[in-house]
Amino acid sequence: MIAVYIFICVLFTFFTYGYIDTNLHLSQSTFFLRLQQPLEALVFQMRPLATLIFFMALSSLFVLYEWFLKNSEKLFNLKKLFLFISGIALIFLFSFPAFSYDIFNYITTAKVTFFHKENPYLVMPVEIANEPYLAFTRAANKVALYGPVWILLTAIPHYLGAGDIWQTIIAFKFLNFFTYLLLSYLIYQMTKSVRSVLFFALNPLVLIEILISSHNDSTMMAFLLLGMLLWFSKGLGKKLIGLSAIFASMLIKGATIVVAPLLFMKNISKEKFLFYTYLLLAFVFFIAAPLREELYPWYAVWLVTIAACLDRKKYSLLIGFTMVLSFALELRHIPYMYMGYYEGVGPLARTLLTMIPIAIYGGYIGYKKVIKKS
Repeated sequence: MIAVYIFICVLFTFFTYGYIDTNLHLSQSTFFLRLQQPLEALVFQMRPLATLIFFMALSSLFVLYEWFLKNSEKLFNLKKLFLFISGIALIFLFSFPAFSYDIFNYITTAKVTFFHKENPYLVMPVEIANEPYLAFTRAANKVALYGPVWILLTAIPHYLGAGDIWQTIIAFKFLNFFTYLLLSYLIYQMTKSVRSVLFFALNPLVLIEILISSHNDSTMMAFLLLGMLLWFSKGLGKKLIGLSAIFASMLIKGATIVVAPLLFMKNISKEKFLFYTYLLLAFVFFIAAPLREELYPWYAVWLVTIAACLDRKKYSLLIGFTMVLSFALELRHIPYMYMGYYEGVGPLARTLLTMIPIAIYGGYIGYKKVIKKS
């Protein structure tokens, strides 16, 4: 089963290269083009087939995910666990960020800041004359959308990229590779449970949105979880460092500001802190975020991270809901894959694909409760 899982991850990585923007030229190598061109034809000219492949791969990853969770204690000790998830992360490190353009926004904003020496909160990328990255960057008509800590962190992959776009993409993806492993380690420190780590690390939504599409939510959550771990440690020094880490998380992406009131609650346990954090982030995810734009799948990384730290038996319904939500949200990629545009029936299709699995799960839980009562 482990071999099958790795094989699917490798195939998925190859599949992502079909989604390279036509204005983005990663390599002129004949060998690379011979591999990439058939994949490009698949995803742009045979959309129903490409959509089916994505759905089958996604479903397979979720089935195997459930199998790994059930057999986690038999399969892995701590060393084997981190070797395995490091290997999976390494495979996806070399995937193309196929399902979102956000990484190109990060790259271009970093270039505005550190190459053009402009203030990214005042100067939009589109205002930079003759900037070649504009050809494959979306939302270039906006100033920086993220906090100053994130902007500072992007200096690392920007300079490591050394002006080469493919090298820069890999450098940005390596930042997520690191935060993915850091989050896995922090979850283990929180729970001392191999299963809890696997709940986060092998969740297909996490694999797709963090390791493939490279959203910065893992960085925000890594600082938050580190801060929480230190906040509940003994010693004033650790608590102050923890508070600083939580504050840094807020200055990466503002969603975690909702946990600020919890810091003022006296004698709150770590368990309650985690549970309230889940509820507060869920409020931002389900209420605030859609009011601004829509329900983005990668925002659920917040919930998966916190759910992984919760007690499995006490919060079984919440953890089960998080798993179903992860699957439902990844289905939101399907309408665009199939049609090639977001408008028209796209919003309705995305809503239905999200709600149906959640409704089925709700019905299943309700049925189980009725059976127990009878």
